Amino acid sequence: MATFVPSSSILRPTLIRCTNERRALFSRIAPVYDNLNDLLSLGQHRVWKRMAVSWTGAKSGDRVLDVCCGSGDLSFLLSDKVGCDGKVIGLDFSKDQLSVTSSRQQLLSKKCFTNIE
Repeated sequence: MATFVPSSSILRPTLIRCTNERRALFSRIAPVYDNLNDLLSLGQHRVWKRMAVSWTGAKSGDRVLDVCCGSGDLSFLLSDKVGCDGKVIGLDFSKDQLSVTSSRQQLLSKKCFTNIE
């Protein structure tokens, strides 16, 4: 499956076929990923994420896996749901995205966020 993204100099689609190219793209945008989500969705992604978390049915003490966790938005929301007795594992192919998640986890330093790996 091919993915289209805007090229850096002109707003025209560039075909990304290679996994390495996709990984490089997400590594490049990691520092601004949350801002891009806000801009591209006009802030709606926050509502969508809260809805997605409610649909999981996660509750206190549960163990959950956030696949393609990106900057960790869903992981943090899920952490609130499962509480300190639960566990959230965030998984992403981009080390840079995981680094952003880890930094956010330390900055937010909410007690239950210690349940996120």
